Amino acid sequence: MKMKILTANIWRYYEWKKRKEKLANFLKKENADIVFLQEVAYDERLKEKWKNQIEEINEQVGYSSSTFGKLMEMKKWHEKPIDWIMFYGFGVLSKYPIKHSEVIILPPVEKNKKFGFMYVIIETPKGNIDLINVHFENTNKGSKEHLKQTLNWCKKKNIKPIIAGDFNMKIIEDLKEIAEENYEISYLIKPYKSFMPTEFSHDKVPITLDYIIIHKEKFKFINVGCINNNISDHNPVVAEIKTKI
Repeated sequence: MKMKILTANIWRYYEWKKRKEKLANFLKKENADIVFLQEVAYDERLKEKWKNQIEEINEQVGYSSSTFGKLMEMKKWHEKPIDWIMFYGFGVLSKYPIKHSEVIILPPVEKNKKFGFMYVIIETPKGNIDLINVHFENTNKGSKEHLKQTLNWCKKKNIKPIIAGDFNMKIIEDLKEIAEENYEISYLIKPYKSFMPTEFSHDKVPITLDYIIIHKEKFKFINVGCINNNISDHNPVVAEIKTKI
């Protein structure tokens, strides 16, 4: 069975009026089977219109199954303290039914902020597939430790998943060291830059932070691409894979 996977950090509601239609049109054009989204927001000021940003996006895109999970509360908006409730977290859009969804918070390493992953199970004609949607700590040490913890979690659960998202890993050798034995890595199929700096960014040159990795026993890459289209400060990574089940 062939599947198209897409992952993108959508940068919450920053410059959203400029980007919303562009993102929706992009997702419709790509028509991926599974979409992993990070920094998907909840803003209580919009709760009469949409439960969260994933519902707002899916209103335009029309996936049959979707899920949202909170990760981190936002205390500021454009560097100013806020007096309303805002979170950002994870979202998954799927052409296949979502059977289970939960957010796992990983222990902080160097930053006192919440990072982690969303675990999702989808039901396909060939059986259930496990998905891990990640957003790791944005430090070299933290992202490396969070990847180790995530892969150990998967091993204990005896799952062989598709893992995608914002790994925040600038050092590809760290990713290879931890994951290459059991996982195929998108960047090694075709190198790319996935993060485009903005005026708000710490990094001032394009780097790679976003990946798709797939367990070698269950999946194989057909092709990989990273698309520079200004839907976010992260370029989406897209891959076609085939299952071995």
